[in-house]
Amino acid sequence: MKKKYSFLTAAALLLAYSTACNADVLLPSTTPATSVEQQVDALFAKWNRTDVPGASVVVIRDGKVVLSKSYGMADLERGVPITSQTVFNVGSVAKQFTAFAIQLLVQDGKLALDDDMRKYLPELPDLKQTITIRHLLHHTSGMRDSSNLLSLAGWRYEDVAMPEDMLTMLKNQRKLNFAPGTEHLYSNGGYIVLAAIVERVSGQPLSKFAKERIFDPLGMKHTRFQTHISDLVPNRAQSYVLAPGGAYKNLPTNNISPGPGNLLTTAEDLALWDRNFDDGRIGGTQLQAKMLETGVLNSGAPVNYASGLYFETYRGLKLVEHLGTTAGYIAIMSRFPAQHFTVIALANARSVAPVRLSRQITDIFLAQDVAPQPAPAPPKQYPAEVKLDQAKLAAVAGFYALSPEFGCNFSAENEGLAIQCTGQGKAPLFASSDRAFFAKMVDAQFSFDAPGKAGVSERFVLHQNGKDQPGLRTRKPSLSDADMQAYEGKYYSDELRVLYSIERKNGKLVMIFPRGELPMDYAGGHKFFAPGPVGVAMFDCAVPTACSGFKVHGERVRELQFTKVALVAPSAPATAANAVLPKRRPASRAKAASR
Repeated sequence: MKKKYSFLTAAALLLAYSTACNADVLLPSTTPATSVEQQVDALFAKWNRTDVPGASVVVIRDGKVVLSKSYGMADLERGVPITSQTVFNVGSVAKQFTAFAIQLLVQDGKLALDDDMRKYLPELPDLKQTITIRHLLHHTSGMRDSSNLLSLAGWRYEDVAMPEDMLTMLKNQRKLNFAPGTEHLYSNGGYIVLAAIVERVSGQPLSKFAKERIFDPLGMKHTRFQTHISDLVPNRAQSYVLAPGGAYKNLPTNNISPGPGNLLTTAEDLALWDRNFDDGRIGGTQLQAKMLETGVLNSGAPVNYASGLYFETYRGLKLVEHLGTTAGYIAIMSRFPAQHFTVIALANARSVAPVRLSRQITDIFLAQDVAPQPAPAPPKQYPAEVKLDQAKLAAVAGFYALSPEFGCNFSAENEGLAIQCTGQGKAPLFASSDRAFFAKMVDAQFSFDAPGKAGVSERFVLHQNGKDQPGLRTRKPSLSDADMQAYEGKYYSDELRVLYSIERKNGKLVMIFPRGELPMDYAGGHKFFAPGPVGVAMFDCAVPTACSGFKVHGERVRELQFTKVALVAPSAPATAANAVLPKRRPASRAKAASR
C-alpha cells in the first residue's frame, strides 16, 4: 500500500497521535508528564498498529484510575480499534465473580460454605465422600475437570458446549481424583457446580443473579456472563491466534460456561470491581475479607487459593490475582493490596503476552517498592560444537533405560544426534566430542562410555539439575504381534458415555476415539503414554494375552475407567421367506407422494 502524504495542523497531529494510540491517560501527579505514558507505550509498541490484535490496560492506584490505554485492533476484518469500551472474554477471571455470588448467598443466610454440595444438587452422584462448597471454591474437592472430560469424550474446541452438557458429564462421574480436602488441583468442574448452586438457591441463573446483585449496583454497564453463542455483544473484541507464517486467524470460543468462565467485560468495568475490594460497596468489608480467606487442606497445609483468587508474591510484594485464558483471549487482573495498586490487562491474542507486560508496568509504577531484580544470568555458554561422522553417531545411537518404565532413544539424524524419551517429543542434541553431547532446549548434558567389543556404547549418564543418572543400553520396550492383539479391541467408558478403539496401524498401536486418533508409546509392563488429555493409559491384563480394560491418568482427570466390550452385531435382516413388505402403490400416487 502506498503512503498518502498530507499537511496537518498541530492540532490535527495531536488528534492523529491520540487516535493511533487509542489512549485515555490519567497520569499520577507525582510523575513527570510524559515518562509513565512513554514507558508504557514502549512496552506495547509492537501492538500499537492497525494490522495486529492488541490489549486494553488500566492501572489503578489508591482507588483511582491513573492510566487507561488501548493498543491494536479489536476486529482486524472490519478495522475496529481497541478502546476503553472494548469488551473481552476474560476466561477464568470470572471465577472470582462466581465465588462472590456464593459469598453473597452465604451472607443472605441461604447456604453455608461447609454445606454438602448435594444438599442443593442431589442429582450429583453420591461418591460416599462429602464435597463441601468450600472445597469447590478452593479447588480441593477432587472433582475432575469438566473441560478435560469433554476433550476425552471427543468434543472439539469449536463445538458448542453449554453448562448443561458439562453438568451432565459431571453427573456421570463415578470417582474423584482424590479424597476431598487432601490435595489442591484446579478444576473447572467445581465452578460449574458452584454456578448451578447459585441458580438452585437463588432461583436465578448466575448471569441474572450477577447482573442484579453485582454488575448493575457497581455500574459495570459493559459486563455480563455470556449465556448463549448467539448473544449479540456490542464492542466485542474478536479472538485471534498467530498462525504459522506470521498471519493472524480467528479463534472463536464456543464453550459457554458461566461459572468457571465466559465473563465478558472491559478493563474499565474491572476497575469498578477492583474498587469494591477496598470500599465494600457491595457486600461490605466483611464479605471482602471472606473472599480473601485462603484454603486449608485436611493436613493443615495452606493453599494459596481463596475464592477465585490466587495469592502470590512478585519481587517481594504480596499479590492477589487471577489469570484467564480462552481461545485467543488472555486476561490478567493483579492487585497489590499493601500498595493499593492494581494492573488490569486484557488482550485478544495470547501472543500479546499481557501477563509479562503487566509485570513490567508494575516495575514502572512501583519502582520504589519492588525488591531489586536479581542480576541477569549471563548468556548460556555452550561448548564448542564438533561434527561427527555417521560411524561415531551410530556408536552411541540406540535405546537406553533409566528405569523399568522410562528410557531415551538416541538416533542419528541430519548429521547429528536426536533424543526422544518415553512419552516425550523429539529434540536435537549437539556434539562437543565423540561421546559428549548437550541440549539447548533444556540444561542437560549426555556422556557416553567408550564403545565396547560390539562397537557401541553400553552406558550413558544424564547430567541434569545437579544430578547424574545412568542409563543402560537395552532393547526399547516393544510389543510383538501377539502382544498387540491382547490390547486391541473396543473399550467403553460409562462415565464419558463414549467408545474407544485400540487398533494396529503401521505396526503400532493407536487409540481411536470420537473424532480423533492418538499414537500410543509403549513404556513397558502394561503402561502406555498418549498425547493430549490422556497422558497415561494403564491396562489391566490379568493374563498376558487378554486385557479387560484400562485407566486414564491425565493432568486433571485421574483413574478414568474404560472397560473392554464386545460389540454384538444387529439381528440379521428379515429373509425372503418371512419378510413383510409394504404394499406397492400405483405409480401415479407414488410420484405425487414424493413431491
